[in-house]
Amino acid sequence: MSTWTGGQQAQIFEGGFRPYVGPRLAPKRCFRSLYTYSLGRLLGRKRRFRSKLIGIAAFFVAWIGAVVQIFLAGLFSEFGDLGFDTVRGYYTQVGVGVVLFTVLATPMLLNTDRRSGLLSLYLASPLSRRSYLNAQTSAVFSLLIVMSLVPVIALAIVYTSLGSGPGGAGDFFMFLLRALTAALALAAVPTALAVGVCSLVRRAGMAIVVVALCLLVPAGITTLLIEEAGVASEIAVLDPLRLSRALAKRSFALPLTDDSPGTLDAVATWLVVLANLAWVGLLSAAAHLRYGRMEVER
Repeated sequence: MSTWTGGQQAQIFEGGFRPYVGPRLAPKRCFRSLYTYSLGRLLGRKRRFRSKLIGIAAFFVAWIGAVVQIFLAGLFSEFGDLGFDTVRGYYTQVGVGVVLFTVLATPMLLNTDRRSGLLSLYLASPLSRRSYLNAQTSAVFSLLIVMSLVPVIALAIVYTSLGSGPGGAGDFFMFLLRALTAALALAAVPTALAVGVCSLVRRAGMAIVVVALCLLVPAGITTLLIEEAGVASEIAVLDPLRLSRALAKRSFALPLTDDSPGTLDAVATWLVVLANLAWVGLLSAAAHLRYGRMEVER
């Protein structure tokens, strides 16, 4: 007890260590917490409206085609059946939303943690560098899957209810299985590319530029080499964006009709699958190697 100048007394009511009596969860719960928190960050949860614009714009671009198609199917009974060919052009539009979200959202998630010093706080928890990177990558990957899968499922349900969807439970299940495979194909390479670039580039603005260039420039370069230099069409596998769409197309067993130079229809399916796996494996290995050696700022 001590006496102030004004006569008031300060008292210490309790001292010593106060133990934590709340629930004690397994260390792996940190991964789940970071994953769910990163999903909220990517979607702008509990942030200003401008932070939500990236997710809104990307999902709008990816979903507007399906919304219009559902609307037309509801108005016109003769609009057509929902076959595998119907979703061919839709994935091209989904690719625009995937590019927009990957280019803008991933650097703002990974590079911001490094610049703000938040990465050091994450690593002070039971999270390791590997688990941190896997949680962030899983958040981006999950949203890209939702971006391309949900509209296709909605199309299948609406067309089936109108009697124009896949016939029978077996065909409907096969349609959903192929839609899931296509969604995984569309999301895998762009996610791995964005995470790999963000692990190598420190500033978010520069990472956005580099990711955009890596997704958009190879298409023109490979086409130019094929048409002007006479290089074999197999070089098109160096274009990550078209490569992921080509695998999605094969997931739906769509006919390969465009065999003109510069396209991936002339490339064997086994090479397309192998190239997708190679892109994902090399970029993921580069990201983990970089984070394993990265000096964490505090």
